[in-house]
Amino acid sequence: MREHLVGNYSMRMETYKMASKATLTPKVGYSLVVKLKRVWFWVRTMSDKLQAADVLLRNYMVDMMDKRRFGCLVFVSDDSDFVEVLQEATLRCLKTGVAGYMNDGTLKRIADVCFS
Repeated sequence: MREHLVGNYSMRMETYKMASKATLTPKVGYSLVVKLKRVWFWVRTMSDKLQAADVLLRNYMVDMMDKRRFGCLVFVSDDSDFVEVLQEATLRCLKTGVAGYMNDGTLKRIADVCFS
């Protein structure tokens, strides 16, 4: 009885493994980055380090402030890692806004306009 169950189970697992390989293996030439760039989204790859995305985004926002590319800065986040960027934007006389879930977050205390 046990041998029958193990044999039946292993055959099913092979079927699932082969189906998942066909589903999860990306096709050659298919890339989400390419599709996003095609519809004019800004895409940049980053390392796997902790907080790498935050550092890259923070540097990009400060660079855009240096080049005077925007007149207001809106965060859709409650992440307190961006307090320095929000303070920098306030010092540069940019209008700032924050939309997030927390009613009294760190970013909302600094921003000009807050939404929940």
